[in-house]
Amino acid sequence: MLHPDSMLIRVLTKICDLLFLNIVFALSCATVVFSGAAATSLYAVTLKMIRGQDYAPIMDFLRALRENFLPSFPATILLFVDVTILAVLRTALYAETLLMPPTLFVLLAITAVFLSALLSWLFPLLSRFENAFPNHLSNAVRLSLVNLPVTFLLTIVNLLPLLLCVLIPSSLGVVFAFWLSFGCAAGGWVNSFYLNRIFESLQGG
Repeated sequence: MLHPDSMLIRVLTKICDLLFLNIVFALSCATVVFSGAAATSLYAVTLKMIRGQDYAPIMDFLRALRENFLPSFPATILLFVDVTILAVLRTALYAETLLMPPTLFVLLAITAVFLSALLSWLFPLLSRFENAFPNHLSNAVRLSLVNLPVTFLLTIVNLLPLLLCVLIPSSLGVVFAFWLSFGCAAGGWVNSFYLNRIFESLQGG
């Protein structure tokens, strides 16, 4: 009989927590207007998990979703712009005819990567600290530049579904199913390892 504190039970519990968290996250994102608050709330839970605090995946997520809707709304607009640009780029990449000049494609790609990197810091900051949105935005820019290796890792994790679909078009169905059921929460949990260390150092331990 397995002991409740055994490694296997802890791992299985963590996986189940991430599954439940991913489900409520995906349902929240189905309504686009809640997508920014959902991303913020996702990090509110995963950062608690990394810090070893008591948490209830669904209840904590829903509570954070209610609290973060208005503070996260400007970030939701940035997320919508980023997703729209990425969708345009993907369409242009697979179009049979040239949809835009190469220079414009490169400029849009740079903009999308910049926004993705910025949002990789912005949503966690919104989930962890109370501040005015302009301050969160400036802090996200500063932290992304000061911690370039971490910014690269965060951005890669967040854009991984799109990168896989571009590099391996036949994997679209598998990638979509995985991220819809587990991948978003798992990605947030992985990112929280790096983010928590930096946030703790900002708070002086």
